[in-house]
Amino acid sequence: MEASSRFLIGIDLGTTNSAVAYVDSQESSGPTLPKIHTFNVPQLIAEGEVASLPTLPSFLYFPAENEAAAGALKLPWEDRPSTVVGLFAREQGALVPGRQVSSAKSWLSHGAVDRTARILPWAAEQPQQSCSPVEAAAAYIAHIRDAWNHVFASEQSRFERQEIVLTVPASFDEEARELTVEAARAAGIEKLTLLEEPLAAFYAWIAAHYRSLKRHLKDGYLVLICDVGGGTTDLSLIRVRIVDKEVRFERTAIGDHLLLGGDNVDLSLARRVEERLGHPRLTLRQRNALTRQCCSAKERLLNDPELDRVNINIMGSGRSVIGGALSAELTRAEVEQTILDGFLPLTPLNDLPARDRRAGLRELGLPYASEPAITRHLAEFLVKSARADSSAEESDARPSPALARPDAILFNGGFFAPEPMRERVAQAVSNWFHEKGRRWRPKILSNEAPENAVAIGAAYYNHARRAGGIRVSGGAARGYYVGVQTGDRGGRLRAVCVMPRGAEEGTTLDLSGREFSVLANRPVSFTLYSSTTRHDRHGEIIELDEAEAHKHAPLITVLRYGKKSRVAELAVQLAATFTEVGTLELWCNSLKTGHRWRLQFQLRGEGGAADGEGQEPEEEEAEKPRTVISEQAVASAERLARAVFGGSRDFTDGEQVTPEMLVGRLEAALGYGKDAWPMDVIRKLCDVLADVADGRKKSARYEARWLNLFGFCLRPGFGAPVDDWRVTQARKIYMSGLAFPKDVQCQVEWFILWRRVAGGLKSGQQQELYQRYMSMLGIGGKKQVARLNTQIEREGWRLLAGLEHLAATSRVSLGRELLERIKANPGNKSFLWSLGRLGARIPLYGPLNCVVPADTAAEWARALLKLEEMTPDLASALAQLAARTDDPARDISDQLRETLIKRLSSAGMSKDLIESLREYIPPARTDALRIFGESLPEGLRLVG
Repeated sequence: MEASSRFLIGIDLGTTNSAVAYVDSQESSGPTLPKIHTFNVPQLIAEGEVASLPTLPSFLYFPAENEAAAGALKLPWEDRPSTVVGLFAREQGALVPGRQVSSAKSWLSHGAVDRTARILPWAAEQPQQSCSPVEAAAAYIAHIRDAWNHVFASEQSRFERQEIVLTVPASFDEEARELTVEAARAAGIEKLTLLEEPLAAFYAWIAAHYRSLKRHLKDGYLVLICDVGGGTTDLSLIRVRIVDKEVRFERTAIGDHLLLGGDNVDLSLARRVEERLGHPRLTLRQRNALTRQCCSAKERLLNDPELDRVNINIMGSGRSVIGGALSAELTRAEVEQTILDGFLPLTPLNDLPARDRRAGLRELGLPYASEPAITRHLAEFLVKSARADSSAEESDARPSPALARPDAILFNGGFFAPEPMRERVAQAVSNWFHEKGRRWRPKILSNEAPENAVAIGAAYYNHARRAGGIRVSGGAARGYYVGVQTGDRGGRLRAVCVMPRGAEEGTTLDLSGREFSVLANRPVSFTLYSSTTRHDRHGEIIELDEAEAHKHAPLITVLRYGKKSRVAELAVQLAATFTEVGTLELWCNSLKTGHRWRLQFQLRGEGGAADGEGQEPEEEEAEKPRTVISEQAVASAERLARAVFGGSRDFTDGEQVTPEMLVGRLEAALGYGKDAWPMDVIRKLCDVLADVADGRKKSARYEARWLNLFGFCLRPGFGAPVDDWRVTQARKIYMSGLAFPKDVQCQVEWFILWRRVAGGLKSGQQQELYQRYMSMLGIGGKKQVARLNTQIEREGWRLLAGLEHLAATSRVSLGRELLERIKANPGNKSFLWSLGRLGARIPLYGPLNCVVPADTAAEWARALLKLEEMTPDLASALAQLAARTDDPARDISDQLRETLIKRLSSAGMSKDLIESLREYIPPARTDALRIFGESLPEGLRLVG
């Protein structure tokens, strides 16, 4: 390792607060026990006021133009920052939620959204003032970098040149770790290592008790690290061994990733205050301010024994800032009851978390754990850990325990700062292992400065890597597997182990003995799974339990080889590396040439909108038999498509197939109507159609049929591996334009194609479509080029309404213009459908920050209620505008919803439609034809 770094830095990049600690290698200290300093981070604490604090609140604020111009946000290293990070961002952003980014770390681990897209903050006041979760994390690190370089003003001490250990939750999956590394690289960090947060907290305890470890811990002890911060619950177990009088540690288990922490407590307290106030209709700004006040009140009440109650004041909104103010109070007893009864209940050993398909407390799209009781999750973790230990020690004839018993508990995170919280967990664990006539209690370990413990431990680990010292062994927390067979195996997955659990950093393993045949210059996809409990040998083929294995985003690459247009079959071998940084890399190595290709995660959200935990589909869906089509039938269908759109060498013997005949012939070949074609079949047809795209230029009828079938086979633009690549191929068609631009049917099919695949388009690409067709439709006061064909106008509006990546402000403008047209033409089904899609409470694929505000949706619903006739199309639009989400930022008022229910009921509308207003119904259970305009592919899973 290079010794050029003077400072060995540890960073705790927290959900709510971040912290920094360091070791100065030029200071005199023992070889194994360094002097560790905490870095007080300079930051704005108020307009015109900068102070250095021991933590940096993990909040980002986009200032208004007048705020930046006035110089009130000046930092020592930047006069007019475009964003502000820290205490001021937290406090000011609570007043202006449309400009504040929070919980970026939680978003980094949320696989149901595109974590690289600019989806934060929700309800952004200005679309250009937004960022991705990765960019937000990079901004926090960049602030630390600039603050450090300001304090240590020498070239040798520059932050970017130091060796840095950055902590992540132990439960972070591989995608979240890669994105964290990406954020660090964006901030200029070159020498980076990742470390699990529970281990960092334990290293801090080791550093504080270095010379008395054997006095605190005995041989064979099992130490539970219970780390609950603002956004996550992280559980780990460490086994203590004393060998030749030396203390050794091994991490033996980690828990599942749980979005559950102090933020959930704050939201629960806010809901409690709202109930006391009679559920007033609060704006997003008021709700954010209330949650922030509840957080502050919680901290004051739990940390000040002299304080019994705290007033909560909610300022009015709009013109009623003073007159509309609301006031309530929180007492210490209420706060303790909320936490102890709701989050830390004393439960029996067999009371484990229920597997609810819904997310728990919803707040702006984050899928918080459906079970809030941390003690139940802890019991489940100890049960799983006992099973994993028993499988790892098969030679041990002793019966395995029901759950692993921790001899000591190390608490970490702000959640456990108050003593009653720590005492409750210790009591729960004691109860689980109670034996008649014996009193037992786990030993409690503690860090003196819990708010900085993770950063301190990371700095210690950084030093131990260079100079030596006690380290925790254990290697990779997960075993990694690549799927080698698909199909229904009763919930079992056949896979091969590519990196066993416990592999040390720097390990590279080739999957010898298994060859994969892939096509060059075409995307190749592998399915990666991981397990925190299995112990399998490298290269071993096993069956994974689908309920316990974690399925990662697809691993994808395009094997560029020779001429880009040439399709060649290559024999490749997989190789896996557990890097020194602490991430997994998988490579395809050619067996005949020296080529190698890195497999990258497809990180765009596969499940659609961020509206749940993405667990199993509903029971009625799960029980529906899958459509299975033979490979011979698929091959026959592919030949038919090539016969119509390909060249002379693609023609088949017998009857010539015309474009008009193609769909019928495909249905006959596949044995099912086209709406029943499963995802894998339509994507194979899509790839064939992309290969013969030039065939659309034969005539207008060929182009119309090609556009229609290609869009049908690629709809909705996501949901299958390598769909990003397919959409890239589609974009080439978009850039070249119509071959027959004057043909009405080709124009219609053009709009239908882009509406169908819009879910695969990036935000900028959707914005381009919006700008391109605004004037044609006469939107925004723009003069129409010419009088439009009715069908073209209809499909044009349906296209724009389906662009869910458009900023909420643009969707509001479209909706208001559309509403005027509906008033003039109330029977226009396409206009009603489009308004419902524009104002939908539950998007199909778009981020929730692009959802039209609830007040706007309510305004549109009231306007539609004034129409004379309640038709099914009008009812469908109203149902989309008023669908219940259980997210207060998106739901219209209960009063208006009740009015709609009565109106729809009296008009005899369907029960399912009305039920969607009464309770939240996941998208997978809704009528796709009604909401999205046509069926969705079989096999597409929407997040519920």
